[in-house]
Amino acid sequence: MKKIVITLFTTLILLASCTANRGFVSTVTRADIQSMPQFEILTNISYIEQGNRLYYSDSLTTVAKELFDTALANDTILPLSETLVINDSIVNDMVQYEIHELMRALSAKMRIKQLPIPPTIDSILCARNERFGLLVYNYGFTRSEKNYTRQMAKGVAKTIAIGILSMGTVVAMDIPYQYMTRSGMIIWDAKNHKIAYVATAERESNPLDPETYQKQLKDLLKNYKK
Repeated sequence: MKKIVITLFTTLILLASCTANRGFVSTVTRADIQSMPQFEILTNISYIEQGNRLYYSDSLTTVAKELFDTALANDTILPLSETLVINDSIVNDMVQYEIHELMRALSAKMRIKQLPIPPTIDSILCARNERFGLLVYNYGFTRSEKNYTRQMAKGVAKTIAIGILSMGTVVAMDIPYQYMTRSGMIIWDAKNHKIAYVATAERESNPLDPETYQKQLKDLLKNYKK
């Protein structure tokens, strides 16, 4: 298993900075989107076993990706025609990077008009004579029960200590997240070279639970159905 260590604090900053659930951000309407392919989901799931350190997990990422794919396959709202399978690993990596960069720009609250054009995604859609394409990303983490119990105990001990020192005037308790799932959806308009629809969803839900993605998808499409 490949391991990459990042801090939980950094991840929560990223989660907290996500854009509000928006909807259509151009002149495009739902009626304009009769059919569109879906690009491979960009997924990144981490695991916490010690302290608050996140370790990227290939196996958990694969599970989460399959769960989200299943939710999308069962969806009856989006007019998805197919999932694009890019056999060229270099091109596929470029597509995944461009989805990540769009997500990062949106997280930084960059204005829609200032967002970078994803050249690989744009050119693939144009070459296939497809106007729209669906881009989906999913980030999350979960922690072991043992770690969660320990962190909860630390939070209780800290609260008691602060309460004693403050004569009971401060009683807030640090409650750790046991898991978190954040998803985003972008419909790219290759004709006008810009985003047509964008939405984000965030829940304190297990990224390895199928029901999480059913709920996430419902949130992501809330403004698409209008």
